[in-house]
Amino acid sequence: MLCRSIFLGAISMPAALAASNEIRVVFDIPAQPLVQALRQFADQTGLQLVYETHLAAGRVNSPVSGAVDVRDALDQLLQGTQLRFEFLDERTVALSQPNLTAYSAKGLPSRFSFAAMMLGVFGSVAAPAQSVSADQENIETVNVFASMSDELGIGSKSGQSLRETPKSVSVVTRERLEEQNLTSLSEALMQTNGVTVVNHSSSGAASFFYARGFRVQTVQLDGGAAAFTGNYGINLAQEMAAYERVEMLRGVDGMFSGAGAPGGVINLVRKRAKAESEMKLSVSGGSWNSYRGEFDVTGALTSDGRLRGRAVASYAERDYIYDLAHSEKTFFYGTLEYDLTPTTVLIAGANYDRRKEDGDLSGGMPRYSNGADLGLSRETALTVPWARWHLQGHEFFVRAEQKLGDSMMLKVNATRIEQETITRTFISSGLVNSSTLTGPQALTRAVDNDSTQDLLDVSLSGSFNLFGGEHRFTVGTDYSRIDAGGQREYRLEGYVYGTPSNPLINVFDFDGRNYPAPVATLTDYYPELSPSQQGVYGALDLQLAEPLRLSLGGRYGQYKFKQDYQAVNNGVYGAVSRTRYEDEAFIPSVALRWNFAADWTAYASFAETFEVQSHRLQGPPPGTPIDPVTGDGFEIGIKGELFDNLNVATALYKISREGQAMRDPAYAAVAGQNGSSCCFLAVADVDTEGFEAEVSGTVVPGWQMFAGYSYYVNEYSGMESLQRGVYVPSGVALTLNRAPKHMLKLWSTWQPSSHSRWKVNGGVVMNSTTAIDGVLLQSPTSTTFVRARAEQAAYAVFNASVQFRVNDTWNVSLFGDNIFDKKYYQVLGFAAENNYGNPRTLLLTVRAEF
Repeated sequence: MLCRSIFLGAISMPAALAASNEIRVVFDIPAQPLVQALRQFADQTGLQLVYETHLAAGRVNSPVSGAVDVRDALDQLLQGTQLRFEFLDERTVALSQPNLTAYSAKGLPSRFSFAAMMLGVFGSVAAPAQSVSADQENIETVNVFASMSDELGIGSKSGQSLRETPKSVSVVTRERLEEQNLTSLSEALMQTNGVTVVNHSSSGAASFFYARGFRVQTVQLDGGAAAFTGNYGINLAQEMAAYERVEMLRGVDGMFSGAGAPGGVINLVRKRAKAESEMKLSVSGGSWNSYRGEFDVTGALTSDGRLRGRAVASYAERDYIYDLAHSEKTFFYGTLEYDLTPTTVLIAGANYDRRKEDGDLSGGMPRYSNGADLGLSRETALTVPWARWHLQGHEFFVRAEQKLGDSMMLKVNATRIEQETITRTFISSGLVNSSTLTGPQALTRAVDNDSTQDLLDVSLSGSFNLFGGEHRFTVGTDYSRIDAGGQREYRLEGYVYGTPSNPLINVFDFDGRNYPAPVATLTDYYPELSPSQQGVYGALDLQLAEPLRLSLGGRYGQYKFKQDYQAVNNGVYGAVSRTRYEDEAFIPSVALRWNFAADWTAYASFAETFEVQSHRLQGPPPGTPIDPVTGDGFEIGIKGELFDNLNVATALYKISREGQAMRDPAYAAVAGQNGSSCCFLAVADVDTEGFEAEVSGTVVPGWQMFAGYSYYVNEYSGMESLQRGVYVPSGVALTLNRAPKHMLKLWSTWQPSSHSRWKVNGGVVMNSTTAIDGVLLQSPTSTTFVRARAEQAAYAVFNASVQFRVNDTWNVSLFGDNIFDKKYYQVLGFAAENNYGNPRTLLLTVRAEF
């Protein structure tokens, strides 16, 4: 396991090249955090670098590009870092800082490490070949599970490491995505500690993520401005082919993400072009006629390596365990990277995304009126052939990184997302009377969206020395805006919920082919529909003492919403109804970090949060906007390493929220539009607290593992008297119970020896009992309330794979998901939301690297 106290550069070029440090190499290393630059140097030369990694923390390298001698390149790379290098042998380079020893650097408690032994005992003597070989194996652990010294794009704008980030963060690397065959964002987050994935549809268009009891709605791209997702026709990142890794921050991060729920933030790190040539391809086939192909090629486009390119393509299609549904996905991604000057890097790229889900299953099974399970088979699909979700989109992005002096970095990150979606939804909605076996009706929705989203983030970060300490700062501004003007909503004739013409559904004898395709009549039009937010932020990280740092930060943000709405009757557009509202807030945050040992950090952090709910109106009608939901989060934790092999992170947290809007029973509900809905009261208060722990690394040579455990409880008050009259329970109570109280996620890989061609992988996701309670009307026209409870008993889903390396190029893998074919509800609800988890599936994958 790559530990905090040592870094060994991976050998990626022939030994003959590494054996002579006078050979000229074409370099492509931009200005960036030094740890990352050293890794690129090791990749491009084949040399090993040995150093205490705290020496590189907070430092930025000087860029190196073009054909340069290895020694000259290393001199140039380390310029301004106050570090020096020494060749221990032809293949191994030791980095150090004058006047500091490997045992007492930064005044941290001394302890034994391999790096200290090499630097302190052997000096310039060549390192034993067997030691070098042993550590080459350990590098794979870092690639699969990530290390505490890896820089993040989430939680800051300055590339802090996992250890330096005073929040709970999990990373799913590219290697782990491939190890577990995780090809969508939903699949990746299902394997992420503390995250619950709620899939309301087979398409993934209605996939929601929950952490610490709250929905996660904020997604960043390369650490940029917060993107809206899941609303207004915008859907992000179901295809993982374009991304190097997924970073998941759980808890409050309002300073960099703005308005939103305190569940957390997702950051998707795009693949970047490389100077060294590389080509990968994979082909898969398996259960339910599932097929997928992926192609990835990168390399230098000019002889000096200053211009680099990368292209990625994937295609997938599949059927499902139930009839009528079929999925097809096509995806292309390309990016260029150019070293404009030795201190300036420009990056640009685009992607094309097309997804077609025919016979889309939206919603799941209803339940009996007392909440009991109907016991239907997983092959039952309450959908119709004309239900569909089609998406076609483009994404364009540009980034610029400019090094200023020896310690500052200016970053500009801009993205434009364009998407067109067509949605035709069919849901069997309503409780089933246990005597008559009737009750559900067809609930339909038809929406066409043509949406764009613009994202911009500009940040400046750096460090300075004052009063004997090294301090860091970050300042910046960001902007996010969706333009969904032109959204159209339709009535599907013959399927109007709650009317005599709407067909009743017999869920025990259902055939979607018996429900003819309806005529769509335009009923709602939105000439303008544009939420936006912008803010300025700043953070100051002060070194109070050598092992103690205090971070102070804040954000002033503004949120605006603009909507023009027109009802359409028989093709005649009505008067424009205009909705305008905005909210603003200052969000402070503070954190304290204590490096109490060489490889251990304790932290405490506090941050505030707010979520806009101005579209919920307080009575009497027509109503006035309700103030935002406000809250705060507090977290304490420890991060570090055990036995130089295992990354460890633990955290205790508490999140409090006040003023959640709940339906006001004193007024009849007004049919909600995207812009406004009446009437509500801001009465719900929520307190959530819990514990999380995560361990990853090498248990013994050849055996690597990841394990994550999460526990949370919640209390909510203020809305008990309002729950009566809610037909389908919604809001805080139901949302908080989406996640089980206990979750354990485990993944392990075992390779008999470093020379073995075989690798065996296995894991499990375990959830404790989940239940929701409600007092609800038995049907839309009923006046009788019934008490209902839906429950999913504790369950475990096991996954496994076997991989065989045919040669240095080809690899064959067999993946099995839910290998014991556990039947369980992945989503719980009352009238329509009970969705089964996937049955046992098998997939054969062939991969090649050239």
